[in-house]
Amino acid sequence: MKIKFTKMHGCGNDYVYINGFTEKIPQEEKPDFVRYVSDRHFGIGSDGAIFINPAKEADFEMEMYN
Repeated sequence: MKIKFTKMHGCGNDYVYINGFTEKIPQEEKPDFVRYVSDRHFGIGSDGAIFINPAKEADFEMEMYN
C-alpha cells in the first residue's frame, strides 16, 4: 500500500500527517496502520499519526493517534 504523507516535528515530538481527503484507510485498520508507521525500526518512525479528514461542520477534522 502506498500512502502519501508528511512528517513534521517540533518541541521534541514528531508526527506523520495523512490527508484523509485523498488517502483512504478503513477505520478498523487505522490502529494497526499507525502502530506500523510509527515503529522507528520498521516504519517511518514517529510519536503517532494525525489524519486530516473531511468534516460536516468545519473545513476539516483532525483524527490523532498517539
